[in-house]
Amino acid sequence: MKKSFLYILLAACFGISLYSCAEDAGVAFNESAQGGDTGIAGSYARFITIGDFLYIVDQTDIQTFSVANPAAPVKINTQTVAAQIESIFHYEGRLFIGSGLGLFIYQIEADGIPSLLSSNVYDYPIVPCDPVVANDQYAYVSLHDQDAEGPCGGWIDINVLKIFDISDIMDPIQIAEYPMSKPKGLGLDGNILFVCDDYDGLKVFDVSDPLNIQLKHHFQGFTAFDVIPLDGLLMCVGTDNIYQFDYSDIENMTEISRIPIQS
Repeated sequence: MKKSFLYILLAACFGISLYSCAEDAGVAFNESAQGGDTGIAGSYARFITIGDFLYIVDQTDIQTFSVANPAAPVKINTQTVAAQIESIFHYEGRLFIGSGLGLFIYQIEADGIPSLLSSNVYDYPIVPCDPVVANDQYAYVSLHDQDAEGPCGGWIDINVLKIFDISDIMDPIQIAEYPMSKPKGLGLDGNILFVCDDYDGLKVFDVSDPLNIQLKHHFQGFTAFDVIPLDGLLMCVGTDNIYQFDYSDIENMTEISRIPIQS
């Protein structure tokens, strides 16, 4: 835990922009071993640690630090990815970077420096906001617009969940798209996808068949921004509370508590 707080302080001290779409701003951490399971973080995470390396994204770049000595981190690489980067997600030694311009997939090499594997660029007249989660075969991306004054989005209605087939990691292909109200943070546990749909609450889908996903639960009455699923316990961040749900029995998923967020 001390190590995680250290990384948060490092991000602030180095002047790294933890930019996110205005109302989605927040810091999360993701701590895991290289090539191992995804660590604990929301889909709006702006930096992650993997083994002895720290990866930070700002609006355009991914920066790599060696934290082999946490007391003296060393920046070892900076790469430009694209404009309007929103999030970074780690799965099995790969980094999935969500940008308003597209999905970008990087491989972490033996020296810790990521190299671009592939991308899928969107063809929109505006720049939507774009978190991402993934597993072995599919990447799930939520796109939502904002008003024209915001850092992403515009007056054109782009509020969808996109699913990409990444079984050929060198050629991600969009295979499905589903309309949403204003989708934001995502969480994935096996074949269960959790979607924060802003003012429309939390939606829980069975994505066993990505071409025909099934809505299992819809929790309404609050605004949902981001989620962290962890072995049957789901933490959902709202405007006033962190909502905890027990999904150990997905057929009978229930809210178990609310933790007030102090303004």
